[in-house]
Amino acid sequence: MNKVDLRVYSNIDDAFLVWRADELEGCLGFAIERIWLETRIPGRALNTSEFLLNRVGFAADTAAGPNQRNPSNVWPFQRYNWTDHDLSFGDRARYRVVPMVGAPSALGARADWASEWLEVDATQPASGRLSCFFNRPMAASPWMARIASEKGIETSSALVATVTDTASEFLRDFCGGTLIFALRNMFDFADSNPAIHLYAALFELEDPEVVDRFCRLGPRAHVVLSNGSAKPSEPDASAEARKAIHAAGCEVVDRMTSNPNAGGDLGHNKFIVVAEGANPIRVWTGSTNLTPTGLFTQVNNAILVDSEALADQYLDQWKRLARAKSEAPSTLKKDNAAPDKGTSDPATIQPWFTPTVKHNDLARMRELIAGAKEGILFLSFMPGATGPVVDILEERANGMYVRGVVNQFVGGPQGKLVATLTGGSKTDPMDLDAFTPTGIKEQFAFWAKEFMRGGKISVLVHSKVMCIDPFGDHPVVITGSHNFSSPASESNDENFIIVENDKAVAQAYAAHIISVYNHYRWRQYVGLALADGDTPWQALDDKATWQGSRVRSLRQKAEWTFWM
Repeated sequence: MNKVDLRVYSNIDDAFLVWRADELEGCLGFAIERIWLETRIPGRALNTSEFLLNRVGFAADTAAGPNQRNPSNVWPFQRYNWTDHDLSFGDRARYRVVPMVGAPSALGARADWASEWLEVDATQPASGRLSCFFNRPMAASPWMARIASEKGIETSSALVATVTDTASEFLRDFCGGTLIFALRNMFDFADSNPAIHLYAALFELEDPEVVDRFCRLGPRAHVVLSNGSAKPSEPDASAEARKAIHAAGCEVVDRMTSNPNAGGDLGHNKFIVVAEGANPIRVWTGSTNLTPTGLFTQVNNAILVDSEALADQYLDQWKRLARAKSEAPSTLKKDNAAPDKGTSDPATIQPWFTPTVKHNDLARMRELIAGAKEGILFLSFMPGATGPVVDILEERANGMYVRGVVNQFVGGPQGKLVATLTGGSKTDPMDLDAFTPTGIKEQFAFWAKEFMRGGKISVLVHSKVMCIDPFGDHPVVITGSHNFSSPASESNDENFIIVENDKAVAQAYAAHIISVYNHYRWRQYVGLALADGDTPWQALDDKATWQGSRVRSLRQKAEWTFWM
């Protein structure tokens, strides 16, 4: 198969390209060609072909160090997938992949081997009635390293302080991605319509912009506000915001369930119900805490559903929490014992609330995992030693396509957040393709030193999402505040939704998860290589033999089977 076969998927803010080809004579890699058809970004030329940039060159180019870039017809991609982060919400673009042959300094395009042009439209599924949003918080990335150098940001704590400052508009807009864009739109809608009320159940509220937006609504903002994960030095992370929204006349229910000395149950929700007068009309949920780190430095997601039926069920849960105040009455668990009735419009959606009884929520997740036929992608934070994520890793990974990223504390919430592979063996540490994220510790070749976890950045991936069979007959997305753990099931205030049989939403989440996965898989590989005293891959190969091990590998074949 000399001709390249291409697929393109969008998560509304990125385009994930995956392509297949046999071993091609003289091929030193692939150029990715793009044509903008529609865009909101000033300065982009429409209907004009351009090549995506590559930041990794040949060995002769390494001396110039990081921050180099060249078009991919000069520095081709020696791989079979790529994420184009230039695609933004509302863009429409066309892509093709072109083999480049010859020598590093004299490459030529084999247009006769190129893929067909494929078009991608970065718009929301279901005409925006079921909308998913993602941020771009890659603290461990060359881009952030470059921005930090330009702005004199030397520590992760300084980075958080900078992004907390609402005057840092560029950084907040970029890192917040479509997620902060959608959140602002929701507040704008409430500001412009005096009949709109927002009912929020929040784990934490710290970001100054978001606090101000709630305050501006006054009595039209109704907030059940937890005290976060309390500790003796900080019994209430949201104390300042709590004081502000009380003073602004918002209706505030102080749900102080976390004990600074003994842990205790967490009011861990992150949902907002939009109501027009007494009628709930839509609901926002997901993994995102309304804090600077949650919005701008941790990988998070949100989903907004235009459904009166679903919003009504979430509003009922808000009222249960408001009545409970700082208690966890047995009636709350009984009310949450089964999923709420959900909705079939704009998709088949089933909501779950916790705390619940008998781990019924986890049983439902496990049932869906057991039904997977093609593959599972996931992002997870603190899933614990048992639960659905362990099912994915230990029960389904044998023969099943599994890709995931886990952020996990070792030794409990006060323990160390380590960067070790989950479920891997010593001989093949990536056999399950799930790992914990980290960054580039020291500059080498084309890679700059990156921000690591530490200081104010203790978590890089905070999303809690599973995507099952996104290209199959029964695609499933599970997302919310729930950590897929026993404490989330039996002790905490949590919520998650199960979206079934909506391929557009599932494929958007799949494109997002694989982008995060690929980003951190490279960094994990570099960390393991350096730890073993090995030299990580440095530069593009100047011989076409680079293809051989790739096209024949079981791993690459599994990628092609799943995505193509």
